[in-house]
Amino acid sequence: MHPDVAALLAVQTDDIEIHGLEERLAALLPRLEAMTKEHERAGVALEQARQAVDAEERRQRDVRGRVDQFKQLEERNQAQLNTVTSAREATAATAQLDQARKMMGEAQRELDGITNRLGDLRHAVTDRDHALRDVERAQRELRESLDADRTAIEAQLADLRARRGERAQKVPRGLLQRYDRIRSGKRVHAVFPLRGHSCANCDTVIPLQRRSAMAGSGATEVCEGCGVLLYAGE
Repeated sequence: MHPDVAALLAVQTDDIEIHGLEERLAALLPRLEAMTKEHERAGVALEQARQAVDAEERRQRDVRGRVDQFKQLEERNQAQLNTVTSAREATAATAQLDQARKMMGEAQRELDGITNRLGDLRHAVTDRDHALRDVERAQRELRESLDADRTAIEAQLADLRARRGERAQKVPRGLLQRYDRIRSGKRVHAVFPLRGHSCANCDTVIPLQRRSAMAGSGATEVCEGCGVLLYAGE
């Protein structure tokens, strides 16, 4: 085998290994992204629950303030009723007292409803906090394993790419460019031997004159059938 072809085949061997590692690395990314999204969804759900509690607590404080105001109004109206000296004043004071009690009753019912909702919302916060913790526990070991795999693959890729670079320097520039151009068409294998009279990739018959030239000089030829680089085997 011609030394140039041997050098090119060594580069192709590295490229095939690199391609396999890149596919393994690409397969890890969707799993890592899915875990990230699951964690984000659990975190968003918890934050939304907390915000709902905060909003309801603000309403609770506002309504509680109104209840206190109506209580004070009731007390003032009761005190006023206790001091009236005529039936007309008593009627007016009683009406004011009834109105204050009505408003206080409505505010108290609203406050009771808020208190009940707050209990449910706080339970939701607890549940979603537990759900987030469950996700984190479930993902921790898997994430560590995937991160370790990714680190190992990236280290192997760095070594292989460095070795590929060194081997590529031994291939004539024109031949390497033809090879890279063929591989850029998303081919994993770009170099094949002759198999008898034909291309080992697609079985297209190679004319005798071209086969003889390849065997005699060690040159490579592009297959007219599938476009790969061909070389004469041993």
